[in-house]
Formats: sequence, C-alpha cells, structure tokens
Amino acid sequence: MSDDYDRKFQITNVTMNGETMIQESDVNAVINNVKVVNNVDSTMYDRSQCVMYTGFLKTECRDSVFWVGLNKDFLAGKFWQINVMDLSGYLFHVTPSFASMCGYTIAMDSRNNIEFRASVLSCCVHTVDDEQFNLTVQIQVGTDQVMASTYIQVLSCMYSPWAAREIFCEENYMQVSVQRKIPLIEEDYAQDAEDWSSVLPEAASAESGIWQVVFHIPGGKRSMTVKEAHQMNYGINTTVSRILLRAPYHTNEAQVVLVQGVPLSVIRSSTFYKQHWMILLIDTAIACPIDGITFTDHTIMWTVPRIFTPIVTSAVHQDNTSMGVNGIKLDPTRMAERNYTLDKNDTVLAIRVPIGGQDGYYKSYVRDEQYGIKYSINLFLEHMWEDEAWGLNKINVIHPATTPFIPQPLVLTDESVPDQWLFNVTLGNFLPDVELDKLTLGSQSFPVDEPNQMFHVYNWTISNETALNKIFILEVPMESPVVDRKYIGDGVEQYTLDIIYTLTVVPENMIFTHVAHLIHKHKIVLPVANGFCDEENMTLIVTHGTLDQYWIPFLGNVLLTPHSAEQSGYILRDNGTHLILVIPHDAAEVVHESINQQGLRNRFDFRLKDNKTLDVLTNFSVSCSFSTADLITCFPNGRMIITALKLEALLGIDTGKMMLRDETCRPKESDAFKAIFEFSANSCGTSRRFEKDYMIYENEVVYFKESQPASDPIYRLAISCHYHVNDSLHIQFEPQVNPQPTVVPGYGPIVLVMQLAKDVLYSNLYEDGDYPVVKYLSDPLYFEVQLLHNEDPQIELFLQDCWATASPDRESHFPQWSIIVKSCESKADLQMTIFHPVTSNERVRYPTHFKRFEVQMFAFTSGNLNTLLGQVYFHCSVVLCKEPVNGLLCPGQCVPGKQRMGKMSN
Repeated sequence: MSDDYDRKFQITNVTMNGETMIQESDVNAVINNVKVVNNVDSTMYDRSQCVMYTGFLKTECRDSVFWVGLNKDFLAGKFWQINVMDLSGYLFHVTPSFASMCGYTIAMDSRNNIEFRASVLSCCVHTVDDEQFNLTVQIQVGTDQVMASTYIQVLSCMYSPWAAREIFCEENYMQVSVQRKIPLIEEDYAQDAEDWSSVLPEAASAESGIWQVVFHIPGGKRSMTVKEAHQMNYGINTTVSRILLRAPYHTNEAQVVLVQGVPLSVIRSSTFYKQHWMILLIDTAIACPIDGITFTDHTIMWTVPRIFTPIVTSAVHQDNTSMGVNGIKLDPTRMAERNYTLDKNDTVLAIRVPIGGQDGYYKSYVRDEQYGIKYSINLFLEHMWEDEAWGLNKINVIHPATTPFIPQPLVLTDESVPDQWLFNVTLGNFLPDVELDKLTLGSQSFPVDEPNQMFHVYNWTISNETALNKIFILEVPMESPVVDRKYIGDGVEQYTLDIIYTLTVVPENMIFTHVAHLIHKHKIVLPVANGFCDEENMTLIVTHGTLDQYWIPFLGNVLLTPHSAEQSGYILRDNGTHLILVIPHDAAEVVHESINQQGLRNRFDFRLKDNKTLDVLTNFSVSCSFSTADLITCFPNGRMIITALKLEALLGIDTGKMMLRDETCRPKESDAFKAIFEFSANSCGTSRRFEKDYMIYENEVVYFKESQPASDPIYRLAISCHYHVNDSLHIQFEPQVNPQPTVVPGYGPIVLVMQLAKDVLYSNLYEDGDYPVVKYLSDPLYFEVQLLHNEDPQIELFLQDCWATASPDRESHFPQWSIIVKSCESKADLQMTIFHPVTSNERVRYPTHFKRFEVQMFAFTSGNLNTLLGQVYFHCSVVLCKEPVNGLLCPGQCVPGKQRMGKMSN
C-alpha cells in the first residue's frame, strides 16, 4: 500500500485595515459580519479591534489535522482564549466540552508552548470537494480578564485521497468517517443480514428525511436522532462523500474491551438515512486504545492490537504501520537516530522510545512535599490495512505517555569562602519550571523578588530544557544579622546559617520546601590583658583581638559604657588597639576575696560577652592586696570602730545580722557590702591579754547560718587593738565655753523640686506639661521632694511640714489641710501619710537628697459640708542637715538646731 497522500498547506493572512483580505470569497463575505457564540449568547464582533500578528504563532498541516502553535513567552502572564468561526460568521469559544464534541484539542508541547489541533472534519471547517479544508481561528489575548487584543488566522489544508474508513483517536475524542457512496450492484454482493436485521426495526419505524443513529450496547440498542446525539455531546456530520461520528472517550454508550490485553474504548453504532423508498445504512463503529503504556527504568513501551477486532469483521489482507511523535510520522532513519523502535508480530504492535528522548519533555511535580519529575512524550501511530468489508482502512492515534513520578534528591553544594566571610551555597538540580519564591534565613522570611542587602540570589539555567539543569545560588555575608554567631572556645568562632527554601512549580503552583543547615568555623585572635594596682586603684589594660566589634564589656555583671564609667567614677579609655580601665579598690563592683595577714584581697572581673547571646567570651580578673588599716580604728580611750566587709564567698549573707562575741552587739550601720561596729574595750565580750610591752584587746565579728544558729559561724573576722604599756599620752585641756549655735548665711545654689509620680515605684514622673493631673477621691498620690544640683553626700533632706490649699497661695488658710506636721504624719487625718524609702538607682545617686511620701486624694468642703470642685495645691517646707540622721523623723527632734544649714520652702 503506497503512502501517496497529497498534502498542501497555505496560510492566508487577514488584516482588518482593508489592505489585505481573505482570498476565498465565501470566507471573505462573512468577515464583515462576525458574531461570537458562547453557549446560547451571541454578540456582534467589532472588527475595528482586530490586530493581525503572526509572530507569536506557527501553523502547519499534519496529515488530516490543522496544527497551530502559540508561543509561551507571548502568552506568559496573560489571559487568552481560542475561538473558531463558522461560515455564518459566528464565533465559538473552544471549551473542553465543545472541543471533544467538535474535533478540537488544546494541549501543551514539550517546551510548554500551547498547541491547538483541529481535525479537517471539525465543526466549523469549510470543505471544498472533500479535498480542501479551510478554518478561521480567532485568538484573544488580554490582562486582568479583559481581552485587549484579537488576532485572526485563516488556515487552509489539502487532504486526499481518503480511505474508505478513517479513524482518528485524539487525546480528548474519538472520530470515524466513512464513505457514503452507494456502490454498484455486483454479482458477488452479499448483504450483511445480521446487521440489517438488528437495525431494520428501528429503521422501519423511523421518520423519513432525517439522519439517525443506533448504538449497540450490552443487552440491547439505543437509537436517537442526530439532534438528540448532539445533545449527548456526540458530533455527527456529513460532507460531500462522507459521514462522520465523533464522541468523547467515556460516553454512556462506550464500552471498554480488552484486545490482546490492551483496553480499547469501543462504540458500536450504525447511522442511517431513510426515505420513503429506501434506507441508507452505514456502519459507524469506532475503537481507540486508551492505555497500553508500560515503563522500565529507561524505556516507554506502547502496545496496541494489530487487529482492532471489535471493528474488523473480515479477513485482513495486508497492513502498513508507521510511528511518530507530536502527530508527525518519522522515517526509519530518524527513528534510528533517536533510538525509537516499532515492532510487530501477529497480534500486537509495540513502540519503544527512551525516557528523556528529544521529542518529549520533563515536567516538575511535587508529591508528599518531595520534588520529582515526570517525562512525557506525545506518541503517534498510523496503521492502515485492507479487508474485504471496507477495502482500505486507516487509523491515526495520538496518545500522550507520561512516566510515573520520579523522585529527585536535591543537591546542596556549600561553596562558602571563609576568607571572604561569605556563605555561598547552591541548590539544584531543577527543571526550568521551578521558581524560588521565598527564603527563610534564621527566623526571618524574605521574598526573593525584592532587593535585600542581607543576601543575594542568582539562578542559572543551561539551555537544554530536557534535563535537570536549573540551580539557585545564595550568597549571605557572615556578618549578616540572619547568621547566628557563637564563640565555642579555644579561639574558634562558629557561624551558623539555617535556610528554608520555598519553591514553586509553575504554572501549577505546586509548593515545596527544602531545609539546609550550614556551619562554618573561624580561628580568631582573642584579646589579651594585663593588670596592676597602686595604693588606691586597680588598672586593667586589654589588647584588642580581631572580632571585638561583636563583643561588649561588662564589669562584673554590669554593662560597662563610657557613661556608666563616668557615673561610677571610673576611668575608661579606648584608643582602637587597647582598652584601659581604672577603678578605685573599694568600688561597688569590686569583690573582697579574703582578709589575711597580707591585708585585704580585692578583685574585679572584666568580661567580654557576645552582643547577641550575652555568652561570656573571656574573663579577665585583676586581684590585689590592700592595707586593712582603714578597717580597724583603735582610739586611746579604748573605743574601737570595726568595718567588717562581706567576702565573695558569703555574698548571700545579711550584714545587719553580723555580731560580736556578745550577740547583743550588732552593727551600728550596715549596707549590702559592709557592717560597722563601734564599742568600748570593756564591752561586747572583748578580752584583754598582755604580750611583752603590749596590752591587746581582742574580739571577733561572726555570722551564723539562720537555720543553724548553734553551729560554728560561717564568717569569723578576728580583730585586735594593741596598746604599748609604757607609753604616755599627754593631753592639753583648756575649758572653753561654746557659743550658741547660729545660722550663718552662705552663698550657693539650693534648688528644690516637688514632683508627682505615676506609681509607687517612682519610676515614672509626671512632666511639667502634664499638670494639672486629674485624680479621683481616695486615689493614692505619690510625692517626691528632691534637692537638685548638689554633690555633697553628707547632706540629708528632711520634710518639716507639708500641707494642701485650694489656691496657689501657699499662705492661704481658707481652706488649708495639714499632711506632715513637724516631720510627722498629721494626726487629724484619718488616712495617715505613708513614707516610702529611697534607694539608689540610675536616677537616684544620693538617696539622702530625696524624700517620698504617699497620701490619698481628698476634696475641700465649704461651711455647709458641700464639696468644693477645683484644683488642690500641695506645699512642703524642708530642712537640710549636714550629717546623716539616725532613727525616724518623729517627733522632730531628729533635726536639732545646731545641725541646720539652711531652710527653704517649695
């Protein structure tokens, strides 16, 4: 059987500006009156919006198929649709149901371009003598679902001669066309009596003058008119010499039949036309393979029956088979070049193609959060045979084959350059349809389509699109905030980068992630230090290392800044290569290690901590011994003043609970760091002994555990005073009458301020602009009186009197209410004034310069006890004393006249 089918292809360009028109007169006549049909709606088509452009599409005739390719780059990010035009000028939108009924297919090729395929016998094709076929295609393209541009292409293909029966198996439909010429009567003509007997009852009762179809289904028959068949999505049509039946694969009348182990979709039908005097009966049975694909690791094999027995009713004399791809037949030379084979035996035909061949394509997929690929190829089979019933038969099959999911382990390549302080990591390998959407670095997420100084992303794709060839390169400076940096000891610093890649397969929008954990270590130069002491100060000199910008200094557990050093009386200097710190030996951050015969051993700790995690990088300590002479004072009259310091090993003890041998002798003064005892040589359990020429008085300061008071003390400080026995002390005494104390006026700034706090912690004060402050009855008012601009720690401020008035005049008596009277709470007030202690903090340097008290909000009343609404003004008079005063202020004797340095009111 010769393959002498004549094929001719021509493209007729259409422009709507009148310069170029369609050459075929019948098509040209309808261009001026184009209508759009979508289901039952129709609208006029405005030809003024047409733009002729063929650069984004290619057209071709492939056997009995119109082929149109639309460029993916032109359609990227746009809305588009394809319409076809019939001879009446109506446009039909090619939807999936319309396509399967009318012989159209929209698919995607190996490079993600759009393919539009149409049978030469499809619905809107204009046929000339069953040899020339013309189709007008309209393509609309726009954005935001608004079709802004319209393109029209008129296709013309030649196809002849036809086989007596031609079957076309597309992706989405099956189609059979047969000759409907009435043959001459021959001597050996044999009537198909069985088929006539099955159809004759329906034909006999059918209406005349219309085409009808009878479907043979298991257990019976189902007949319907052509109109009814159309409503069931069948396509039935006639041309000059042929009758056509087209159907989707899974109609109610279709059956799945296994032939040689291959499932076929089979529709058994007879189509007939009845006149009063005759019935024209045509066999329109059709069968198409719906599977037969098997896979090995490297090969796709497609098996189909050599004889489609459901539609072959007589002996086959000879057959001829060709294979191809994408609807194009391949000659043996090209098949050999591409390692394709076509084998056949008495029962089956087998096509084998290698996975990854050039005519197919790979596509990315995601399954269970794992990335993988599938390989697809659009196989084509043409099989022709001759038999006694039909003569020449031809079946063309377009059958896409797609491999199962092939997982692809991702490859993470760390090409970081430590010397350049740069993370450089590559993630691959992907197909070009994978996009990197988002990066999560550490705990922060970033879209990759926005510029960012913390990292850079690049992608690289090799031109061969049938292989895994796309990679993503990520560069992150190690100094970036998203990198976790940690000192791990021995002069080594560790840099950690946690990455979550969020990727998407387009255009399906399948999302998957990949996690990476990168660690790099750097050898660094650590800072070194040297320390020394003089009689008053302790000094530390630190030589910087290589990464000091990442570490912050602490003195003990207190952050050391130029401001805090200045506030504490420290010297802190940094010249870029060295840091110098000088602090007094009795500074608050100095710890007392021990007291022994060498003296008082003091130490301070200088720590460098990570500026993110505050982990200690290194610790430098300066430890020196100082004289204990200042801790013991022995007076000639036998009085002894002892300062007991809290040692480092006993940081948790309460110095106020220290005692001498006589447990009733407790500290005269104490704070968090020391306790001061003052006693006479003949008290507090002091013992006396003689040694050579000395009389020695001895005692000891002890501290017991509160839970074990009968046990040995956990702190014991032995003290002694030595007096030379033979020494004489000459004292000159001259009586003198002291003058009466007077207040001597002096000159200097004394500035007082009284402020209202927002809470009992006095951490937040009202500003000047906040007054007057609105308060409700019984609300607490927290007052603070402060001496400003005075650096003398021995001065103490005392409240003498405080009162409230209903006017700004502090001397006003109508009305007036006393709050503090002679340093005590007002007895007339049912709600007693509460005094609050003042402790040192960043704002309070000298607590003795402050006094705080609390009263409850009240309102003045008139003579008839009516409440007076308005503002209340508070006033205080204070006394400044030179020396700290022990005890409570009540009843006022705590501020004797001889101590008064001055008096001001605020």
